Amino acid sequence: MMRSWGMLLPLLVLSGCFSSEKIVPVSGVVTLDGEPLADAVIGFEPMAAAGQLEAGQGSYARSDPEGRFSLVSLYDGTGALVGPHRVSVSTVVGKEGPNGEILGLTKERVPSRYNNDTELIFEVPPGGTSEANLELKRK
Repeated sequence: MMRSWGMLLPLLVLSGCFSSEKIVPVSGVVTLDGEPLADAVIGFEPMAAAGQLEAGQGSYARSDPEGRFSLVSLYDGTGALVGPHRVSVSTVVGKEGPNGEILGLTKERVPSRYNNDTELIFEVPPGGTSEANLELKRK
């Protein structure tokens, strides 16, 4: 009996470590100057808690013609981790050449404060949300 507990204890400890990393459904609409932003890539990157190096897995989505998006976690399927996330939005797309090579990138339509130098923070609530709306402005 003692041997069984010895083998089970590390599994219980490990499962406890990951139980707080809950993935919940997250969706919304992204707009730029009040207009739907189609074909944008939206990234949600969890922010590490004070004193921790690891923040957890990120999530991403591509917006449809009406600017709607639903996040997909990089490892566990649909949604995002509960907690604060740094959010980035980009419309840059690589132009593919005849042999599959990238010939260049399209011009970014979104100001850098929403992608490379993002200022966007979104708190994913414990129950998830369908109102992760991102209202971007050029000025």
